[in-house]
Amino acid sequence: SKETSTAVNQRVKAAEEAAVEIDAACKQYTEVATRGSILYFVIADLANINPMYQFSLFYFVRLFKTCMDKAAKSDDIDIRMTNLGNQILNGIFQNVCRGLFEDNKLTCSFLIATA
Repeated sequence: SKETSTAVNQRVKAAEEAAVEIDAACKQYTEVATRGSILYFVIADLANINPMYQFSLFYFVRLFKTCMDKAAKSDDIDIRMTNLGNQILNGIFQNVCRGLFEDNKLTCSFLIATA
């Protein structure tokens, strides 16, 4: 029983240390998540310009994941964050603009730039 208690305590301690490491890693990617969230709501608001411009959350998430996969990898977190941010912005902008009328592409660019 004492051995079991010691083993359980060691596992709990290891789990707590792992949770701290995971939280620290997650916090490093908060900027990308925030940028993605802002982009989604900008894209969703395009329906206010023209009701034809309705993009689903499923579509956006699929695009977001594709952009994350395409972004250049790096061991340096700052470079990785820059690569992710640029790829996500460019990829989503290009894919969304394919479905916009020419008159509204500049408006979309403005909305993204000011968000």
